[in-house]
Amino acid sequence: MARKHVRRNGMPEHVLDDAVQFAFKGLLEAIDRFDPERGVPFAAFARPRLNGAVLDGIGRLDERGAQLRFRRRAERERLQSLMPAGDHDLPTAIAELTELITELALGLMLDAEMRHGPNDVVGLPDNGFDRLAWREMQGLLLEGVRQLPDLEQTVVRQHYENDLLFSEIATMLDLSRGRISQLHKSALARLRKSMKAVR
Repeated sequence: MARKHVRRNGMPEHVLDDAVQFAFKGLLEAIDRFDPERGVPFAAFARPRLNGAVLDGIGRLDERGAQLRFRRRAERERLQSLMPAGDHDLPTAIAELTELITELALGLMLDAEMRHGPNDVVGLPDNGFDRLAWREMQGLLLEGVRQLPDLEQTVVRQHYENDLLFSEIATMLDLSRGRISQLHKSALARLRKSMKAVR
């Protein structure tokens, strides 16, 4: 039954193991709830429960997959917006790579701060001094975001706080996706400079 659902819905073969587990769970629930006194054969009673368990489980898998695909696409857009254009000599390439890494780190900090908020302790250092330094850095970063030009600030907030893709922000602001990418890169470069200035 699980195999039939996977094939009928055109799902990849690796989903079959999950579908079998969902069917097994549905079977256990059917065994639990089956009442032979009602005169209904077990197969007729269990079949809709197994179907429902498999469809519900596959639906949840698909939803998680969609969220994961969205996060990967957003990360890919972020990375592409920061990549330097053209070929450069080694020292220039190393300098650009250092800037790229710093800007990616800032992006991750923004993502964590705007998604979870300042009171979330997940991912904070265990050491009290490091935790204080981290919180101070987050404060500086948020202050830096407030100092950005309006368009850059909007792009940063919509992307990191509201989880919008660059294409969605472009539609909202009536700009091209490429322009949103430029604004994102420019915003992170400004934030990097402002963070560097206070260190």
